[in-house]
Amino acid sequence: MRQGSVEMRDIMSRQRLQTARFIVIATALITGLLSPVPCPVAHAQEMKIGYVTVAKVFDGYERTKASEAALEQQGKLKEGELESRMAELKKLRQSLELLGDEAREVKSRAIEEKSEELQRFRNATARDLGRERDKAARDILKAIQDGVEGYAKANGFTLILDSRSLLYGVPAQDVTDEVLKLLNGQASAKPKP
Repeated sequence: MRQGSVEMRDIMSRQRLQTARFIVIATALITGLLSPVPCPVAHAQEMKIGYVTVAKVFDGYERTKASEAALEQQGKLKEGELESRMAELKKLRQSLELLGDEAREVKSRAIEEKSEELQRFRNATARDLGRERDKAARDILKAIQDGVEGYAKANGFTLILDSRSLLYGVPAQDVTDEVLKLLNGQASAKPKP
């Protein structure tokens, strides 16, 4: 019986030794130490990661503010034109009451055409201003992306993420304010047309 238990211990000892060897070899292969193909995880440089709150950069960017002011000015001009056309239509409607039946019918068609023209103008204005706002936003977002990329390269970042895709980020890795300063510095350095 003793000989059987000694053999059993030897078998278990060999199995533990084989398991330990397997674990060491598997760990070495996984980390790339024994792999003939370079493993990026094992040989990677230290990663420098940051994140940016794009909405904050967009809202604080001087170019955004200038674009919004220009679009607002354009909107006020169109609004003035719209009000002028509405006043004209109102005058036509008021003059309708003073006319006879035949003249009233002719004038009614003219008023209807003016009303439809006013509606088309209103729709076209809203559509055009929306397109201009969308184009300006795309251009600004492209400039922000380029600014973030430039900041990352200049400061040795491996990765800069949008904070909307983060579940958690250490505040020390938030580079939003630095990127905003860079972008606003570039905007103020450019000559204004």
